[in-house]
Amino acid sequence: MQTVQLFQQVELCRDVPDTIFKKGDQGTVVELLTPNEEQPEAGYLLEIFANNETLDVIAVTVSWITSIN
Repeated sequence: MQTVQLFQQVELCRDVPDTIFKKGDQGTVVELLTPNEEQPEAGYLLEIFANNETLDVIAVTVSWITSIN
């Protein structure tokens, strides 16, 4: 499992279902999510930007992102 820090830039490794976000889109980690009964894999909240404006904040599992810096 890769270690990603808060406010680090990451890239999606796959499309996010039921959203406009696709593999290759980039975002910033704004919160670390610990595993729980409903979601056994750790994850992150990502803030996704376009033209310096926030498009959305989405939750993804660790395996859906890769570090870009």
